Amino acid sequence: MFPERRVPFVRDAVVATAVVTGSYALASNVEFAPLQIPGYLVIVGFGVLEAAFGFAGDYSEVLFAAYLIGLGLAGAVAAAAVRSRADETGAPGWQTGLAGALAVLGSLSLLFALAVLVGTSQWEPVLITGAFGLGTLALAGWLAGAR
Repeated sequence: MFPERRVPFVRDAVVATAVVTGSYALASNVEFAPLQIPGYLVIVGFGVLEAAFGFAGDYSEVLFAAYLIGLGLAGAVAAAAVRSRADETGAPGWQTGLAGALAVLGSLSLLFALAVLVGTSQWEPVLITGAFGLGTLALAGWLAGAR
């Protein structure tokens, strides 16, 4: 049905989209602050895009869903970038998709930390989101087989 190259990309996109959407759901439904960080970063990222391109109005929910899918696709692209390394280590396919999603969340976290560092004099959010971003990127690398 699909050429062999597309199957891993589609699987990675589905896994990454599920992880990003799940992180948003955690932020909305869990009171434990460390678990809210990834979802909060997803929300902040959408807010930045909304501010840059104008208010979405009535289509906000549709655009947010498209944003989540776009993040999932970005995670699949990140997973494809490390696929050759993961194939050498024998990592399962879903693990590469998860690594891609974590790479996207880690990158969002570092971008948020940089924006706060440049825009304010507050160090606490910079340290928290910077450490979270670096940790998430390290976990993504480990899952992708960069041991």
